Parts: sequence; C-alpha cells; structure tokens
Amino acid sequence: MKKKLTALLLAVSFLLCSCNGSGQTSDISSDNSSEITQSSAETTTEGKESETETATPKLETTTATPKPETTTATPKPETTTATPKPETSTATPKPETTTVATPKPETTTTATPKPETTTTKKPVTTTPPATTTKKPIEIPEGAEMSDLTPEQRYYVYGIDKEKQEEYYKTISNIKLPVIHISTEDKQHILSREDYVNCLVDVFNCDEEYELDAEYAGIRVRGNSTAHYGDAAQILKDQVPYRIKFDKKTNMLGLNDGAECKSWVLLKSQWNVMPDYIAFQLAEAIMNGEYYSSDCTFAYVYVNKSFKGLYLLCEQNQINKNRVNLPEHEEGYTGTDIGYFLELDNYAAENPYWFTMDYCGETLTDLEGTTRQLVPAEYTIKNDIYSQEQADFIAQYLADVYKIMIQAIKYNKYYTFDENYKLIDASNIYDNAYDTINAVVDIKSVVNMYILYEICHDYDCGEGSFYMAIDFSGQSSFNKLTFTAPWDFNWAYGDSATGRYYAGAFNDMKFVNQYGDRTNPWFVLLMGTDWFKELVKERWNELYGAGEIGGVLTSCKATIKEYWDEFTVKKYGAYPECAEDLVKWVMQRVVWLNSQWKN
Repeated sequence: MKKKLTALLLAVSFLLCSCNGSGQTSDISSDNSSEITQSSAETTTEGKESETETATPKLETTTATPKPETTTATPKPETTTATPKPETSTATPKPETTTVATPKPETTTTATPKPETTTTKKPVTTTPPATTTKKPIEIPEGAEMSDLTPEQRYYVYGIDKEKQEEYYKTISNIKLPVIHISTEDKQHILSREDYVNCLVDVFNCDEEYELDAEYAGIRVRGNSTAHYGDAAQILKDQVPYRIKFDKKTNMLGLNDGAECKSWVLLKSQWNVMPDYIAFQLAEAIMNGEYYSSDCTFAYVYVNKSFKGLYLLCEQNQINKNRVNLPEHEEGYTGTDIGYFLELDNYAAENPYWFTMDYCGETLTDLEGTTRQLVPAEYTIKNDIYSQEQADFIAQYLADVYKIMIQAIKYNKYYTFDENYKLIDASNIYDNAYDTINAVVDIKSVVNMYILYEICHDYDCGEGSFYMAIDFSGQSSFNKLTFTAPWDFNWAYGDSATGRYYAGAFNDMKFVNQYGDRTNPWFVLLMGTDWFKELVKERWNELYGAGEIGGVLTSCKATIKEYWDEFTVKKYGAYPECAEDLVKWVMQRVVWLNSQWKN
C-alpha cells in the first residue's frame, strides 16, 4: 500500500542526463505504484464502514518539473432536445425489471454464501508529467496522500491548481454546491465493483463545507439506475456513484456534520424530487429516533465534464452516525452480533443471503384481497464470517414472522428462550400486541408504514427495505427494527387517492407485468385493529403538529429557489415535474388524513 517511488528518482536522474543541446528531453514512462485500499467488505457488501483509516501511498521526494495541464474546454452546452414533460401530475414509476417474480421453495432458513469477489486495486499515479518551465513542487519523502497539501495532491495527479481554480470560477454561476471529481489519469468511472482513485473538490458553498482535493475512490452504484453495469450506457448517460474517502470526511454539513468515509450521489432521472421528498418526510416522521439519510442537491462534474444534477446522500450502513449497530471484531464467528438486513431483489449478487417464505401463509389485506404470500430474498449487509451466523439470522427472522402470524391469525402465542428457540408463551401473553412487541420495535414499523403509504413505493416488499437487530446487548436494537428508508425512484405512481398501497397487495395488473412486490409485514399488521389505531395515533401527532405539511411547503420552496438549476434537459430533470410530484403527495396526504384523522 505504501510503495515508495524510488523509481521516480531514478527516472528524474535519467531525465536530466538525457537532455540534448536544444533542451529537449527523452520520454520516460512513469511508475504507477501506490494504491487505494478497498476492504473485502466493500467488495462483498455495502454494510459496515471500517473504523480503521485506509492507508494512503507514500511518495518519494521528486524534482521532476510538471508538464503544463492540457487545456480542457468549458463543458459543451446542453442539447436542446428536451425530454417531453409528463402530461399528467401523477408520476409514473419506471420499472426496474420486467421479470415476474416466481414463488420460491418454502425453505426459510437456507443462507446461501457466495465466494467473495476480488477487486483489482488500482495503483495511484505518483509521477507527475515532466515538461514545464514551472518550479517543481517537492513531495516529502515517505509522505502519504493524506499527508500532502491540496497543491501537492494536484501535482501528483498532474493538475495545475491555479488553472483548476480558474476553471472552477467558470462553473460557479449557480445557486447549488458543485462537486468535482478528478480521476487518476482521467479514467472513466465504469465499474460497479472497482473504485477509481480520485480527488474530490466541493465548492460554491459555505466556506466551512468546502473540500479541496480530498483523496478518495469512486465507483458506479445501483442496478437499473446504473444500466446493470452496461459500460456503453454508463458512458453516455447519467449514473449514480458511491464515493469512499481515504479518511472520514463530512460532505456539505449533512447529518449535523457527521464524518464518514462513504457517500452516495443519486442521479436525477425523470424527476429530481422522489428521493428528496421521501428523505424529508422520513426525517419528520422518525424525528431523529431512527436513522434516515440526510440529503442535499449538487451539480456534479467528472474531469471537467458536466454529469448533471445529483442528490448527495448518506450510505446506508453500520456506522455510529448512521445505523448504530456495534461493529464486531474481524473474523469473529459468534452469532451474538448485530445484523443489518435488506429485503433485496438482487440478493444473489451478495455473499450471504437467504429466502423467507413467510410461513407459506395466505392473508387478506385491508382492501379485502386474499392472496398467498410470495417468498422473497434478504441480504445480510454487514460483515459476517461464518455460515452459522447466516443460518442463525435467517432462522431468527423466519421465527419472528411466525410469532406474528400465529398471534394475529391463530391466537397462539410464542416467544424466544435464552437460545432464541421458539417456545410456547401462552402462560406469558394473551394478546397479539404484547406478544409481537416483545420481539419487534412496533413504533419503528408504524413510522415506516406511514412513510411508505404516503410515497407508494412499489419496491417496499422486494427491494431496498432495511431492518436491524442486535444480539450483543451493546445497542438500542434489542428488537427487530425497521430503519434506513431508501430508493424511491419507483414510487408515487397510480392514483393519489382512493386506496391503500403499502398495507395492501399489489394489484394484479402490476403483478402480471412486474411480479408481486407486496410487503408481507405491512399487510399482516394492517389487518389488525390495534396496529391501525397506532398508525392513526402517530398520524394525528404528525399532522396536527404540521410536520407533514411543513415538509411539502419546504419542498415547494426548494423547487422555486432552484428552478433554473433543476432545468437540466440533458438528463430529464424538470422543475415542472417536481411541482407535479409535490401536488401528487399533497393529494395523497389529504386522502390519508380523511382516513386516519381523529
């Protein structure tokens, strides 16, 4: 990791010796030696963010004079061919997949490990170009990238800092912050697995939030939004990114200034507001008691090329400032740890996952539809080190759902013994609420249900739906807790009024085309009077305090403030669409209030 550049000094000596009478020099190839560290956890799961700082490459002292930076033209004007604006105010979600979900085998505890993928580490180029009349910048012997000044880091990347800052002035005539990524050797960012070394600048914002040549890695993230890794599509379209800094860093003051290594840039797609509205609603509904990502808008450039309007968010992961589960020792194989889980329709791409068949039960939803529950896959997002751990959490989650089904549908009451085996609890409990409350954080479920019922997210029963539980006794997650809402690019569809969505089965027209993405947790609980009463009680607290209305008023003001910045025709972001989306949510809130008000 900290490979020194002795070869560079030899190259410089050779360079000086090989000068001819006219002052010309022979070409000398640089030695790309050092590299950014990526843990195996990064390659296999998006869970834990390591507390250990990633070592950065050491650099040898050099006297090579830098080559003038190639002049890059100001980004081309955006194309004038605009994507047509939707005709109606109801946003139609873009499907993620056309594959109809097929019921899986009824096994609920088969955790399937997948061998970890090995990411090829990209070396950091530490030899700057060798032709210029400028005085060379000295790099201290044995220095790491994190030890260097921004000017030195630019020098290592062959960038003239003064010219870079002059360029930044030309793209700062907007109201939004700007995030500029300079990749090593101006590489394209194409992989969803391998990070490209880069320098991150953040400017056009309050001075306290500016970042100057911070060292990081960047890769493509997402599935359908990233064209499933199709490099040709990634090159010509906007895609989401994940940034991983070399050291813990805050971006634009998010999450009260919390410093973390990993951050996410979500692309604008057909509308800039779906995730933004959901995250703002989540913050109001959860009131700081449960984690949800903070976010803010920014313009993003990569190697002086405009990539569009993005939403800067936090990475859903175990971290004391995010999902605050304890991080266990690397290599620890005991089951008494914290688990961060995702209901995940891409589970098979991960090293540890399992299938839930929801006891093979048939339920009737609050709209009167009766249907058998469809199995779904769950991914273990944090690092685990044994099949025993995977099997344990798979069985535990299946048993929690069994406790709920038996109590609600059959008036039979079970709980866990000290070894987390199911035992008869009819001598302890005589009602479903008390039985379920012993193993599930019901308040977290109520909050998440309200959020997803407002947003009508088709993915809440099959993808990007998160839970956490801790068996170490070192955190507040002593019950199964719903947390970390995410991914609302397939939300806000259908009519805003007239029916429930998150608490009901998907309609068959949708199921026949895209598969059944119903959320069995919500359907089961919303079939009970006591859970519906808890939802109404929480709704009236929020609505009466103006929390929901306040979010929508704020979203409308944000659209007006950044109207010009949201007009990015090249990538389909339109402020008019954003206004239509807010109107849809307002109609949805009015209808829900008519159902839930006191």
